[in-house]
Amino acid sequence: MTTNNPKAQADALIARGRALIEQGRLPEATDLLNQAVKLYWAAGDSYSAAAQTGNYGWALRRMGRADLARPYLEHAATIFDEIGLAEFAERHRFAANDVASVLDPAFLDSLPPAVRGALERGDGAALQFALDALPVAEQQIIYERLTAAGVISDADEEQAESAVQQFEPLLQAIAAVARGDESERADVEVALEDLERKGWRVRRPVEKIWAGERRPGPLLYGLDPSDTAMVQRVLEILES
Repeated sequence: MTTNNPKAQADALIARGRALIEQGRLPEATDLLNQAVKLYWAAGDSYSAAAQTGNYGWALRRMGRADLARPYLEHAATIFDEIGLAEFAERHRFAANDVASVLDPAFLDSLPPAVRGALERGDGAALQFALDALPVAEQQIIYERLTAAGVISDADEEQAESAVQQFEPLLQAIAAVARGDESERADVEVALEDLERKGWRVRRPVEKIWAGERRPGPLLYGLDPSDTAMVQRVLEILES
């Protein structure tokens, strides 16, 4: 289905590019990313331009291609700085550097040898292999430590943050309806139907919220991270 919405076009290109990355077809994936970023800029969505550029860099790092990842991570950091998201900028700038050289030596020494060796070589594939070989409980602890240090980024988390920021006005309107303000309900319902056609799955949870449901379990079951983050944001607004 074609659309004249630059943001929707860009999101579709990113989804196609993600599949190409998994297939190792990097030149094609890079071309789609470049097209998508231009569309994000055309739509005035500088956050998504930065986030998706950074996500591409993180994906390259996970493939062990820190050399290719660096310019994307640095460019994402520059955009995040320009839009006032210094913490995001710092995390991406940190990842663009030689991670092992800037990590605290005591931190490195505390890691299992295979994990430490992969970090020192800048080998993302070996790092993932080393983490997968550990017991689940130890995996989680080390994953959290590496994430806190900026070595690992969760692309799903990045996309969820992007979704919440992008749709914040809509989420505020959804909460207003839940509080009894019906003035924008018709517009909100149209927006939710449009999102559902584009693959989002928030309409049914919103209808449950409007009916009085507040328990996360029934509202979040079966949702992906981005949909989950949006519904949780509505609940946060209602609790404030």
